[in-house]
Amino acid sequence: MKQTINIIAFLVFSGFITYLYLQNKEEWEMKYINSSNKLDSLETLSVNLSEQLAKMEEDAFERNRAIYEYRFDPFDSDNFRIYGLFRDVEKRYSVLDVALKFNITNSKAIKWNDVMGERWFIVPVKGMHYLTEEDTYTNMAARYYEEPADSVLIPQFNLDPSPGKFVFVPFGK
Repeated sequence: MKQTINIIAFLVFSGFITYLYLQNKEEWEMKYINSSNKLDSLETLSVNLSEQLAKMEEDAFERNRAIYEYRFDPFDSDNFRIYGLFRDVEKRYSVLDVALKFNITNSKAIKWNDVMGERWFIVPVKGMHYLTEEDTYTNMAARYYEEPADSVLIPQFNLDPSPGKFVFVPFGK
């Protein structure tokens, strides 16, 4: 008798589990399909973002290469030049001094003015760079200059070269 009760209990339990399965089967299948669709869209998004990242890295490489290869041409007045502001708080430098310091072969390309007791120079520069925590003057010099010793030009030109800021990249030797 006990064995019969166990068999009947097992059959009732199995029937109940089957009933619950059949009741929730469609909902589970819909959740599975939705999850599969989300996974597919995430995979597509991941591929698109990977392609965009590769394009951005390639563009950054090309920009760095262009800055590295850019040389100051004192006779080229047709092409766009980038200018940076160099601040001389103590008024120690003349236009010729600034030209020599930052490798500008034509000192007439530099303009200056005294503003509120400081001398400001408008100087042609090679380009600009966004400083990150990982940047050092040595790796920036390797990126933008032929001579590693030119790395000293960046902190000389920019008064506060700190991470999270853009700095001017002056011309090298």
